Amino acid sequence: MKPIAVLSGDKRQDYICQYLSKTGYPAYMKSTLDFNKDQYIICSTPIMKKGKYLNCDFYSSFPMDTFVSLLKPGQTVFGGSLPKNLMHVNDIRFVDVLNDENVVWNNSVLTAEGLVAYIIQHTDFTINNANILILGFGKCGINIARTLSALSGKISVYDHTSIHLTQARAYGYEGIIYEDLEKHMDKFDIIINTVPKEIVHEIHYCKMKNSCILFEIASAPYGLNKDFALKHHLSLITCPGIPGATAPKSAGELIAKSIISYLERTEINGS
Repeated sequence: MKPIAVLSGDKRQDYICQYLSKTGYPAYMKSTLDFNKDQYIICSTPIMKKGKYLNCDFYSSFPMDTFVSLLKPGQTVFGGSLPKNLMHVNDIRFVDVLNDENVVWNNSVLTAEGLVAYIIQHTDFTINNANILILGFGKCGINIARTLSALSGKISVYDHTSIHLTQARAYGYEGIIYEDLEKHMDKFDIIINTVPKEIVHEIHYCKMKNSCILFEIASAPYGLNKDFALKHHLSLITCPGIPGATAPKSAGELIAKSIISYLERTEINGS
């Protein structure tokens, strides 16, 4: 097997490289963009920043299009949150590690655990008995609710799909439909958004108590409005890439295992 280049980025990249190396794969850290001798290239998760630049730590604004132009036919590129247009580049295979359900689920577990640290750091009250609203009950929402409930937080959930609200109620949480959000807003001590889409509007911010702390864990374009939060004197804490920030070893090894699984499958299938 030809060398596996792990593009230098956050600490997850270091742990990806270490895990691949100790399991027998020829991985090494890459701090240049010369990929002539590489068969596999492991980029960051997410692969892009600010919607157009390659996410690496040695260039602050290297255009993604330029990165793609440096690749050679037959190479395979791994990364997270790959834009759809990359999938149509001829003779180069792009693999989104976040299409692996095991990675996504376990990342949500790491996110929930890491969020506890953010909450403790940015509040002057305990999670115990705090009234907490979680916006979105997908994988992240489920694990955040389970984690905070285990710490005796009082959990309410909003989701736009009835099946998710039914699931939330089955877990013992209060499920709130959109039409009822406004009248519930003044009771929450913590509001956590997991959806990369604006859900609550200014009429909801008006109802929040000033002591309520907002936590944004969704990716861009986010779901909480910082201008409305500022206007209504609310604290909004943005928590980007929690797994990479609070558990980079676990997050990196999780990605490395997914890549190994992919490599083993392609070797068996001869593709």
